[in-house]
Amino acid sequence: MKGEHMDENVLVIGGSSLFGRYLTPLLLKEGYNVTATAYKDGDEICPEKTEKFTGSHEGINWIYMDVLDPESIKNALSGLRPSYIFDLAVQNSVGYAWKDPGSTVDINVTGAINLFEAVRNTDDYTPRIIMAGSGEEYGRVSFDMMPISEELQPVPNNIFASSKVCQALLANIYFRAYGMDIITIRTFNEIGPGMSSRFSVSDFCRQFARAAKEGLEEFILHAGNVNIERDYTDVRDLADAMLLAAKKGKAGEIYNAGAGHAVPIKRITDILSDITGIKALISSDLSRIRPVDTPKFEADSSKLIKDTGWKKSYELEDTIKDMFSFYAG
Repeated sequence: MKGEHMDENVLVIGGSSLFGRYLTPLLLKEGYNVTATAYKDGDEICPEKTEKFTGSHEGINWIYMDVLDPESIKNALSGLRPSYIFDLAVQNSVGYAWKDPGSTVDINVTGAINLFEAVRNTDDYTPRIIMAGSGEEYGRVSFDMMPISEELQPVPNNIFASSKVCQALLANIYFRAYGMDIITIRTFNEIGPGMSSRFSVSDFCRQFARAAKEGLEEFILHAGNVNIERDYTDVRDLADAMLLAAKKGKAGEIYNAGAGHAVPIKRITDILSDITGIKALISSDLSRIRPVDTPKFEADSSKLIKDTGWKKSYELEDTIKDMFSFYAG
C-alpha cells in the first residue's frame, strides 16, 4: 500500500548491488515510487534465496544504466526527475581494486562526476543525492584515535579507498560551488545474506556451509589475515541509515555508519564454529592478503545518530547465522 511518499520518485543507481537489494524494498515500504538500475541485461537483480532476507522487490521499476555513459544517466533523470538519488554504483572490493585499479577509478570517480554533471545540467532540478562512501577511506588510524569520527582527515591505504576519498571531495566541491544537495554515508564493513563470496565473511560462511553439507567435524579454512579487526554492521541496518540520512541528514555532510565495535576477523570463524559445531583449521593463503592493510576499523556514528536517530537492530551473531543459512539452504 502506498504511503505518504506516493508522489515521490526515487532512483537507486546500482539497485542490483547488495545495498540496493536491501534498500529498494525498504523504500517501497515507505511508499516511494522506486526505480532501480542494473548494469546490463542479464544481471541477476535479486535471487529468490536473497529475497527471503531483503523482502519483496515486486513493484520496483528496473532500468539499465551505465554510470560511464552520461547519456544513460541524463535519460533516466529527465524521465523520472527523482526527489532522491541513491548512488550505490560502486566497485567496492579492495582486493579487486588492487588487480584492476583503472576500472575501480572509472566507476567510483568518473561515474560520480557523470552523475553530478547530469543533475547540474537538468533545468530546475535539485534532488537530494546520497553517495555510498566507505570507512576504508580513513586508512591506518592509531588505536588512540578510535572510534573514528568524520573530523579525522582520511589517509587512504588502498586504491579503492583512494577512489572513494576522491568521490567525497568531488561531492563537497559540487555542494559548495553549485549548491547541490549531496550527502555521503561512509559505511563500515557491511555484511549480510547475499553478499558476494569475494569478501572474507561471506567466504567463511560458504566454506562452513560446504563442510556442513559434507558432514565434516573439522576442515581446513582458507583465509587471509584473520587478526585484523573490523567494525561489522548488518547491511539491513546500513540501509536504514541511508534512508534516515536521506530524510533527515544535512546537505554537504559526511556521516559515518557502523556498529561502533571492532572485532578480529577470527571472531567470525568462532561464531560459525559455535553455530555448526565444526572446527576450522585456519590456513593462511598469501593470495588473500592485501599488499597494504589496516589493523583496525571502528566507527564513531554519533553524528548520524544525533541528526537522524539511527540505531542498529542486528547483533553480529544474528547476521552470521543468516549469512550461514543463506549458503547452507
